[in-house]
Amino acid sequence: MSEPRCCICDAPAGSPYHVLGGRVYCDRHFAVVNKPHPGFWRAGVVQIAGMAAFASLLAWLAGFLGPLEGAPLLLAGAFLALAPSALWLGFFYRQDRLEPEPKTRIAAVFIVALLLGEVLGMRVIYQWFQTPLWAAADTLTSLLASVLIVGFTWQGIAYAAVRAVVYATPEFDERMDGMVYGTVAGLGLATLQNVHYVFDNQGVALAPGVIRTVTTALAQASFGGLMGYFLAEARFTHRPLWWVPLGVALAAAANGLFSWLISEVSASGLTVDPWRSLGLGLTVALGCFVVLLALMRRALNVQR
Repeated sequence: MSEPRCCICDAPAGSPYHVLGGRVYCDRHFAVVNKPHPGFWRAGVVQIAGMAAFASLLAWLAGFLGPLEGAPLLLAGAFLALAPSALWLGFFYRQDRLEPEPKTRIAAVFIVALLLGEVLGMRVIYQWFQTPLWAAADTLTSLLASVLIVGFTWQGIAYAAVRAVVYATPEFDERMDGMVYGTVAGLGLATLQNVHYVFDNQGVALAPGVIRTVTTALAQASFGGLMGYFLAEARFTHRPLWWVPLGVALAAAANGLFSWLISEVSASGLTVDPWRSLGLGLTVALGCFVVLLALMRRALNVQR
């Protein structure tokens, strides 16, 4: 009979064997999984506070820079599009403390989601359905279009990126992995959306622009992580056939609601106060982020 091997590093576990949740760990990884965790809630609050400070600092600096035009405006906008995704990516990657995922897989999921979003997502929303041309006709139409077309398109792409790149590989071996890879796929989409937001508008005002891009990154990461939780549960627990579609649908509904709230379009089709739209969108993003932190904590407890 072969000696049990560590479920993390595949090294011989050695007697006495450390078993948690039916999984065998070597001495080193058993010490890691039992190491006191600083807490997802505290880490989440610190991250939110840090991102708020980051946005406030840039908004404050914008008052000293004055109006930007041309290349300086585009460069500032490009920074706004990329920096929030990088900061949120670092946060979610650090939460998988037991077995950090290979950076090549992280990069692959991110890039596949971004490319699928550009090649397929943008085409479905803006060319095939031409959603912006008719969706603002009334409140119900705009909400349904945002959920059924925009939300399901983005969330379907996030699902496809995780499923195609990593779901069936040995790297997907913990419940936490589903949420980590889901957030990475969401951040790939957020980066694409923020880049288009900046360059399609030939640059953006820095104060509302930084809040918009930070909020979009948080929202898409949270929606992707919520979807990833359902994927992980389906992978490691016996779940009915409708379990994963339910997770994708819930994340898509939240995604569509966020897109609808942040679109700055009122029921009459007129532009509304952008700060109100940002505030409403941020409320949805923070709500999903809190749910995601709770699910991450649950996944960690199950692994123990």
